[in-house]
Amino acid sequence: MENWTGKTVHVDLSSESIRTSRTDGELQDKFLGGRGLGVKLLFDLTDPGADPLGPENPLIFTSGPLTGLAPMAGRFVLTSKSPLTGTVFSWNAGGNFGQELKKEGIDALVVTGKAKKPVYIELGEGNVAIKNAGKLWGKNTEECTEILGRKGSVACIGRAGEKLVRISSFVCDSIHSGRGGLGAVAGSKMLKAVVVKGKGSKGEEGEGKGFTPADPEGFKEAESKVLKLFEANPVLSKGLANYGTPVLVKLLNYLGLIPCRNFLKRGTVIADRLSGEYIRAGFELEKESCPACPLGCMHRIKSTKQLVPGYDGLWAFGLNLENPDFESVLRASRICTDYGLDPVSAGSVLGAYAEIESCVLDSLKIETLLLEIGEGQSEFGMGALEYLSSRGRKELSMAVKGLEMAGFDPRGIRGQALAYATSPHGADYLTAFMVGPEVLGKPLGLDRLSLSGKAGLLQVFENLTAVLDSLSLCPYSVFALNEGTCSDLLLSAAGKQLSPAELLKIGERIWNLERLFNLKAGFTRADDTLPERLLENCGIIGGCKRNGDEEGDRNVAPEGNVTREGKGTGIPLPEFEAALLEYYHFRGWDDDGVPLVRKLEELGLRS
Repeated sequence: MENWTGKTVHVDLSSESIRTSRTDGELQDKFLGGRGLGVKLLFDLTDPGADPLGPENPLIFTSGPLTGLAPMAGRFVLTSKSPLTGTVFSWNAGGNFGQELKKEGIDALVVTGKAKKPVYIELGEGNVAIKNAGKLWGKNTEECTEILGRKGSVACIGRAGEKLVRISSFVCDSIHSGRGGLGAVAGSKMLKAVVVKGKGSKGEEGEGKGFTPADPEGFKEAESKVLKLFEANPVLSKGLANYGTPVLVKLLNYLGLIPCRNFLKRGTVIADRLSGEYIRAGFELEKESCPACPLGCMHRIKSTKQLVPGYDGLWAFGLNLENPDFESVLRASRICTDYGLDPVSAGSVLGAYAEIESCVLDSLKIETLLLEIGEGQSEFGMGALEYLSSRGRKELSMAVKGLEMAGFDPRGIRGQALAYATSPHGADYLTAFMVGPEVLGKPLGLDRLSLSGKAGLLQVFENLTAVLDSLSLCPYSVFALNEGTCSDLLLSAAGKQLSPAELLKIGERIWNLERLFNLKAGFTRADDTLPERLLENCGIIGGCKRNGDEEGDRNVAPEGNVTREGKGTGIPLPEFEAALLEYYHFRGWDDDGVPLVRKLEELGLRS
């Protein structure tokens, strides 16, 4: 099958051994590629109770059957056990890396063990080599990428990953960073980088497959349909294409959905100064696109070539901390990218610190603290939950399963609240971006202030997202694509006929396997919850009561969980628990969130 079956490469850094095998076609039938294949390999190769920073925890890089071919499909997925959360974790990443991996005919690169000295892995022309990275160790991602970039696309860690900072990440091509602390996993293995340059043409079986669809005419028709769907979707063709994710700022603020000051406050008067419209009006921008993407949702400032932060960065160091200085946010975001830090986790822990100290962080303090985190010199690098626990203030953590929430307040997006609680990664909004249907009305509109009926719909969105991640499609393609269009693309591109229902069943299988991993790692129903501050009548000082002037600024949403009329806006705990139980039943799990035997048999997961 074209663009599907290739190689799986195993690299053991302890023994310096390299083994290449043909990817198991049955695995791809059941898990596709990308996230699904990565999760299955992790489950099979790893004891879920293993130390995430131990040599036995693998780093798994996977491409998908549509990588580099379909629109918005130039991506790869990195999977491992997270040192921040202790859960399974997959990061759907942009840049050129996935396309180059696919050109090499590689479905999966599995890295285990620990090197005796710093190394990087080089892939190209059908060869795999472990190379000395002594001269690269100690350098941040920008310099490392500049040095290795002539060899191909680079995924590397900065000094934060080297120092095992638990909120560190890989950075791909000096642009794309992720979450979950997977940079520390690489650092624990003394792995500085992976660089890949694909052949881009057909060679021997399993090598250099290129991007030739199985059915060129059928694919051309399917691709045309997809592009029309993108163009007809204003969120994609007007919003993201012109402004990137910063287009969300003004809308979310108007609706009171931007959490500020560690979720003490909802909405801020500074939002207009950090909005996509403000940035576009004040700077001459140029697009930055991932391969095979017709939108180009990233932008650079033309005069400086500085990458404009996405919504996550603008929220983390601007809106969240109520820092109105856009130039400061630019510098903070660049520090994170260079050191290889997750901006959401970094901004969240700074917000928690500011609350404990009852202070407002100025731009100099923000940047100083970030540099200390990047150098491994700060307890903030443990993440907000561990930092607050060490200070005896665990209840102030705005995290689920140890992963901090981003800038989408679930008190006003109730489906997102349930998605945060049930995500296998923790508070990762991209495992089911309910902001789409609940706020933007795409792909369908839902009442954002109700949990009624959300349990059944949520698991469909979760299954579909798992499919998109496994096909290597961008998470934002969910605004326009569904399982039907994915089925058409897969048939014409890879020659594999899977009905829409079969694709969703694969997504369900992936989700259940992730659940099994986390259960074996020690997680229980008690972990499928939300921070107390978000719940109605939570009783936390400052979290459920208005602070300051009763009238306030009418353009700013109220603080905490109380509206101007005094009616609670926190999520009622009984309603949340009822929705969670309903969700379990839709999933085919028991009341403790454990998959029933008949569900595992249905999905072919019972060993």
